[in-house]
Amino acid sequence: MKKIQQVSVLGFMALFAGSSIFAQNFQPMPVQSGFNTDVIANGVGSSMLSTSSDVDGVSFAFVSKDFKLTATDAALAYGLPVDGIVNSEVATTPGLMYNMASYSSNNSLKLSNQNDSGTLTFAVPKAAFRLYMLATSGSGASTVSVVVNFTDNTTQAFTGISISDWYNGSGFAIQGFGRINRTNDVLESGSGTNPRLYQSLLTIDAANQTKLIQSVTITKTSTAQGYSNIFAFSADVYSDCLPPTVQPATNVTPTGATLNWAASPSSTAVSYDVYYSTSPAIPTSATVPTSSNITGLSVPTGVLASNTTYYFWVRSNCNGSSGQSSWSFGGNFKTLCGPMASMFENFDSMATGTNLPDCWVRNYVNGTMSISSTTPASGTRNVYQTNTSAQTPSTVVLPEFNNINAGTHWLKLKARVTSANGILNVGYVTNPSDASTFTLIQALNIPNTSYGPEYFVNVPNTVPANARLAIRNTADGKGYYWDDVKWEAMPACTPPFNMAVSNASPNSVDVAWGAAGTGAANGYEYYYSPVSTISPTATTVASGTFSPNSVNGIVTGLVPNHTYSLWIRTVCSATEKSEWVGPVIFRTTCAPGTSLFEDFESYTATSIVPDCWARIVPSGSQTITSTSPASGVRNIYQYASAANTPSVVILPEFSNINANTHRLRFKARVATATGNLQVGYVTSTTDASTFVSIESLSIPNTSYGVDYIVDIPATVPATARLAIRNTNDAKAYYWDDIYWEPKNSLSIAEVSSKKKVSVYPNPFNDVLFVSETENIKTIKVTDLSGRVLKVIDNPATGINLNFLNSGLYLVTMYFKDGSVNTVKTIKK
Repeated sequence: MKKIQQVSVLGFMALFAGSSIFAQNFQPMPVQSGFNTDVIANGVGSSMLSTSSDVDGVSFAFVSKDFKLTATDAALAYGLPVDGIVNSEVATTPGLMYNMASYSSNNSLKLSNQNDSGTLTFAVPKAAFRLYMLATSGSGASTVSVVVNFTDNTTQAFTGISISDWYNGSGFAIQGFGRINRTNDVLESGSGTNPRLYQSLLTIDAANQTKLIQSVTITKTSTAQGYSNIFAFSADVYSDCLPPTVQPATNVTPTGATLNWAASPSSTAVSYDVYYSTSPAIPTSATVPTSSNITGLSVPTGVLASNTTYYFWVRSNCNGSSGQSSWSFGGNFKTLCGPMASMFENFDSMATGTNLPDCWVRNYVNGTMSISSTTPASGTRNVYQTNTSAQTPSTVVLPEFNNINAGTHWLKLKARVTSANGILNVGYVTNPSDASTFTLIQALNIPNTSYGPEYFVNVPNTVPANARLAIRNTADGKGYYWDDVKWEAMPACTPPFNMAVSNASPNSVDVAWGAAGTGAANGYEYYYSPVSTISPTATTVASGTFSPNSVNGIVTGLVPNHTYSLWIRTVCSATEKSEWVGPVIFRTTCAPGTSLFEDFESYTATSIVPDCWARIVPSGSQTITSTSPASGVRNIYQYASAANTPSVVILPEFSNINANTHRLRFKARVATATGNLQVGYVTSTTDASTFVSIESLSIPNTSYGVDYIVDIPATVPATARLAIRNTNDAKAYYWDDIYWEPKNSLSIAEVSSKKKVSVYPNPFNDVLFVSETENIKTIKVTDLSGRVLKVIDNPATGINLNFLNSGLYLVTMYFKDGSVNTVKTIKK
């Protein structure tokens, strides 16, 4: 019998929908013979060696993922699967797969011209409801006819089957596997979307569904250029034992559900098997059912995990030789939220916007409460809350915990605020939808604007058993971010938590922390180091200890003007200590000095002032600049127009500011002669009105020349800070090489007028020469920090300094008459 039936890819969905009451039992139909060409390059070597033809008539063939032009080439990131198994991407045929022929033999039935024809014979004849063809068309679309040949010598014909061009068509089963030019071995990735193989449906007539399919004969019928390539077939295999139809699950709870189905259309169905899983993978005939031989049309599940998606399938058990049906189309359901014993949430699975994870509650009136991607503590998401004082703070309610009042658990999270300091409130609600039931457990002080150490909240056993933990921001106009929320059992040796530092001084810092219960009877240990991402380990030797049962202490022995990382841990016994908690990062303050040399070389051109200096800039400009310095590559720049207020640059604190023994010396110039710089002091580093002038310096020179010297009188207050103020005359002022030094020191300009002494060459290699040494008692070589590197008494003309590294150094000459001369030299 032969029946002509029009089928096209466009008709696929309608044909499929009409048969959807039946389950699909997909099985590949391996081809035993009939392919006429090899169009898939594979293995190592030129594509001409592993193919016999192209796909499109113009030299392009497919590639397997194992193709390499040479053995040392990198593996391809694209290509057809090496095992030849193609899992169809067509949404309406989940689980459908094809077995392609070996890539090392003929693997395509290529039909180049109208009326070209070929027959593909299957290795194992099978009866089927539907047949699926995997094909593509190179260099344009083409049309074919297919005749299905049954073992009883009857046939069923399909005409007008359109095969899309191998680029950009719809209805594809696989895409993005690339191609290669056989003439030059140039590879093309296809950008992850091309080429494509397409899936065509051939629906077998009801009268033919019990017949075994022996072969298919394909004929190209189109006159267009497109080259038809047929690669594989698969079948929805026939069975007279038909599966039931899955119905929606009912009675869904946190721990279970009832699974339902409609009766199988098979008159021989006597019972049913059920399979469910958290995986959407379709069960096979070998899959062991979860429940077996059910005579009704529903069954309760066993105990399930809460807030979890489950997938389920049902099959029929039939009388007769057919035995069992295929598994039905799967259904799915999600169990409800239930009490949890522990939790960790980093929000990374959430989309940004006004939402929360499952089992959480968003109690919101106004302002903002959302999932944000703005610089989270980890991953890609965190929670963001903000409200003005006129708005209602939002309350984020956590999932239900079955041990909330056990007194054995705590809540951990990381938090930051957009403008320090902030307060984030942690408590509980007895009604998740009513924010007025919020009760505070602990207000967390959030000083940090970037994520740092974790915050810990001990949840007491007085919290009601039906309560839900909640986090509420403060209505202060600040933005609060929090992330990495964890509900967990407190360890036996509880670490300190919510550590904070304050009152940093040049050599110490105050530390406070939270502790479980009354604290630690054996005290605490702390460890500090220069700021680092490397945390201490269990064997790290502590830097110091804090008293037993304390929640605060002082870390001492620190260096001024230095950044540190600090950790603390609990000492529970001689053999048991908690994990280290931290780091908290802090910086010690500057300490008063007795001398200074600053040439600004270690600061970038965009820096404002060096460490331990200060500035008051009401308007105009004040920066560190690289414009024509006196030495090196940096100097200070100040500018103010008549409409501006001059800036005040404040020097570091000096402990001997009013000893009447020291002076300020520096170089200065003005962009347009003549200008005035004022040297004085301030009693407040934030109030320019406290500036008191000591001396007004006339600056006539537009390039650096002699040093300017200002003696500082004993009448200056002991707590004052020296300062330099420009003039608001629309002139640019530059100054450099500033010294705080004893009054008997002589500048280079002063010495050179009295003593014709010079050092050379400058820069030097290993030996520095001094032109006149008979009047020099001692020479001292120091670096810019003042560290003495070499002292030479009664020096000779040549000084060997080969041990110095390349850089800038100070050479101070002490003359026999008590005068001093300091010059800068550069070691190459």
